[in-house]
Amino acid sequence: MTHDEYVAYIRERYSDLFDPTNSDEDWRYLVTIGPGWWHLFTDFCEQMESILRHHDEVGRWYIRQAKEKFGELRIYVRPAPYERTDVDGFSEWVDDIDPPEPSAVQEMISIVREQIVGRANHTCEDCGEPGGLRVIDGWYRTCCDRHFHELQEAKGSI
Repeated sequence: MTHDEYVAYIRERYSDLFDPTNSDEDWRYLVTIGPGWWHLFTDFCEQMESILRHHDEVGRWYIRQAKEKFGELRIYVRPAPYERTDVDGFSEWVDDIDPPEPSAVQEMISIVREQIVGRANHTCEDCGEPGGLRVIDGWYRTCCDRHFHELQEAKGSI
């Protein structure tokens, strides 16, 4: 499966987990992880979907991005914008990045995310085999021995 095919699968299968206003251009940057982590991200989506369905909060939380940064899997989840009416009847759309107190759903999603990221820290982003954090010329990658040696050869570090 190619990266584009994987993103299309995620986009269709877990459409409720992503902002429906995302454009095709947005989708180019929403999921930018290697194939070794695809099963982990799919697992995250599956668990998040289950949490949201159980708590009747589908459409209230969106995955904003899944990417690699400093060799670590990063998954960003935020509440969906919602309409709030104040005491004077004025209505506005609110996008609370950090609600005052975490909800049970937010805490559960955070726990699942921590577990998935923990697994990714020991999984090669390229192939899914056991791996670890490696540094090559200041670049951080989580990879297996084979991909680490390939990266070293490509950089001329050996």
